[in-house]
Amino acid sequence: MITKLLYRCPRCGGFDWLQDARCIHCHVSVALERRTRLAVAGRSAPIAEWYDRILAMELPVDRQGLIYKSDAVQLFKEVSRGRYVGPGGLTAVLYGRQFLETVSAALYTDRIELAGPTGTWTVTFNALLAVTIESNVIILVHRNLGALFLDFENDCGKKWEDGIRCALADYRLPEKIVEYFPRILTGAGLRRLPAPEFVRRLPRVPDGPPVPAKSHPLYALARLIVSAIVEKWLQVEFSGREHLPHRGPAILLGNHSSFLDAILLEAMTDRNIWFMAKNSEYRDRFMTWFMGLAKSFPVRRYTVDVQAVRNAIRVVQSGHILGIFPEGERNWDNRLLPFKRGTMRLVLALGVPIIPVGISGAYGLMPRWTHRIARVPVHVRFGAPVHIEPVPIAAQTEADITAVTKTLRQSIEALILPD
Repeated sequence: MITKLLYRCPRCGGFDWLQDARCIHCHVSVALERRTRLAVAGRSAPIAEWYDRILAMELPVDRQGLIYKSDAVQLFKEVSRGRYVGPGGLTAVLYGRQFLETVSAALYTDRIELAGPTGTWTVTFNALLAVTIESNVIILVHRNLGALFLDFENDCGKKWEDGIRCALADYRLPEKIVEYFPRILTGAGLRRLPAPEFVRRLPRVPDGPPVPAKSHPLYALARLIVSAIVEKWLQVEFSGREHLPHRGPAILLGNHSSFLDAILLEAMTDRNIWFMAKNSEYRDRFMTWFMGLAKSFPVRRYTVDVQAVRNAIRVVQSGHILGIFPEGERNWDNRLLPFKRGTMRLVLALGVPIIPVGISGAYGLMPRWTHRIARVPVHVRFGAPVHIEPVPIAAQTEADITAVTKTLRQSIEALILPD
C-alpha cells in the first residue's frame, strides 16, 4: 500500500517500482521500518524525505508533451441526490457520482484528454478550477465540464494528482499556485482579483431552531463503546482537556494525519464536537442518518461550499464547538500541510475562542495510504484558548490573514511531539 504514496523509486526514478520489497528497475532493497520511516538500499529516512525526492524529479514529458497515460479509467460526473436536513436547521445538497463511460486518460503539459467510446473529453488547464483526490479517485473541476471523477483501475491516483499539480505549476509560471482546492489560487491572483461576493462576506444564516446539544441515545452508546476501545485497546494519551470550555462556542483546530483523528477527539471529550465531513460520506440513507447522529454536516471539498459555511456559523451561533482541520485534508507524509485560506478567513471572522490541538503518532496509527490500524502510541494535546480579535471578511486584509495563519499554525506545531 505504500506505493500509493511512493509510486516512484527515489533512487532510479522508475515508476510502479515496488515489488517483493525490491525496486523492479534498479533492484535495490526496500524495507518499511515503521509507518513513518523507509529504508532504501539500506539508507533509512523518514517517508517525507523519500517523498520529497520523488516530487523533485522531472516529469517524463515526451516530444508531444505527453506525461502519463492510463487505460481502464472509470469516468463519473457529479449529480445531485437531494437535500440533507440535519438537526437545528443544518441543510445541504447531497451529491453523488453517475458513471459515464470507461476511458483512457492522457496527461499533457497543458491539458488532460479522456478518450472513450463516445468521444474525447478535453480538460484544459486554462479552465481548470480545482484538483484533488479521494482514495484513488482524482477530482477535476472544469469551468465548462463541471466536476469529473477519474477512478483508476490499474494505476495510482496519487501519481496522477502529483503529476497534474506539477504540470499545472509549470503551466502557470511565473505565477505560483498556493492552493489547488477548493479552487486553484495563485499568489498573483490573490493580489489582483477580488474575492467572489459570497467569500467577501459571511453568508446570512436564516432564522431557525438552535442546533441541539443533546446526543441521540444510540450515538451516546456508540460513543461510550468507542471511548472504551480507545482507552483499553489503542495506546492514546490525552492531556490539556481542561482547556475545552464547559459551555459556550469555540473552535477546535487540529492537525490531520489519520482518518481516526475526528473519532479520537469526539469520543474522548465531554462535549460534542461538530465536524465537517466529505459530502461523499453521506452515500446512502444509513450513512446520512448516522453522520447526522455523529454531529457532522456535509462539505464539498473541491469547491467553495457556501452552505457548509452557513452550517458552521449556525453551529457556533448555537453555542457549540466546531471542529476544523485547517489543512483541508489528511496529510500524506506526516507533515503539517498549509492551512486553507478560506478556513482562516472564517475563523478570523467568527471571533470565538480557538482551542489548538496537536495529534502526534496518529500517522502511524492509520496513515492515508492504508486502511489498516496499527497499535502505536498516540498523544493528543489540547492547548490554551487563543483569542483573536474578529475581523469581518469584507474588512480582512492580506496582513490579517497572514497573521492569524501564523499564530494558529505555531500554536498547533507547539503541541505536536517530535516523531
